[in-house]
Amino acid sequence: MKIGYQLFSALELCGSGEGLEQTIRKIAQMGYDGVEFFSYGGISAGRMKEILAECKVEAINSHVQLERWQKDPEGEILYAREAGIPYVTIPWVAPKLRSAEGFRQIRELCTRLAPLCEEQGVGLLYHNHHFEFEKEEDRYILDSLLEADSRVGLELDTFWAHYAKVKPADYMEKQKERLRLIHVKDYLSLSGGPEAGGMEMPLFAAIGTGEMDNERIFGKAKELGLNWVIVEQDNSQIDVLESARQSLKSLKEAFKDE
Repeated sequence: MKIGYQLFSALELCGSGEGLEQTIRKIAQMGYDGVEFFSYGGISAGRMKEILAECKVEAINSHVQLERWQKDPEGEILYAREAGIPYVTIPWVAPKLRSAEGFRQIRELCTRLAPLCEEQGVGLLYHNHHFEFEKEEDRYILDSLLEADSRVGLELDTFWAHYAKVKPADYMEKQKERLRLIHVKDYLSLSGGPEAGGMEMPLFAAIGTGEMDNERIFGKAKELGLNWVIVEQDNSQIDVLESARQSLKSLKEAFKDE
């Protein structure tokens, strides 16, 4: 099992191209196998590919915000192809779009993007939060989004499934044909964190130091033959890089027999 790091977890360190590059290098030096992007810091695709090669880490995926998809979808996909990023992802839906009409627009976006991604040899994924586990017509919104096009894969955020009172391992089994990547998290409390996205966030923690029961999730990831587990930590009560080290240590122990 390869272990990746979503660079959004170190958001405050990645505000510039220089900061992003330095963070990638530090994550690589810790022993992570790959990184997942949320921004490129103005670095060209060719240079990004060189940085990854120099660091001996893989590009896993890129979270592309809706505004960027609306502005230049072809450019986003081309960047991923040229930088060697195998997947691009719809990562988050703002509160104003969390309605029947809003999710209809997201399904239409999936339908438009899927063939463009296929043409460039890049996979298209959808990354969930908790609200996609609300139901429309007796089924999860997330299920209906994945049904928009058979080429849309799933990056399951296992914490947000848990937050929505859905058993992550069971949902991994349910969507195993579409599941490509998983995010893993840990938490100290389901509330008490900073406000973001119109809600009070949980207090997150390094993997293995909080309340999240990840054992079944890890077991299901092994059973399904997933290639990657990705650390994403939306906020941290300690230095973000120290938290990254602690998470990596816990995950290496969990997957030591892989």
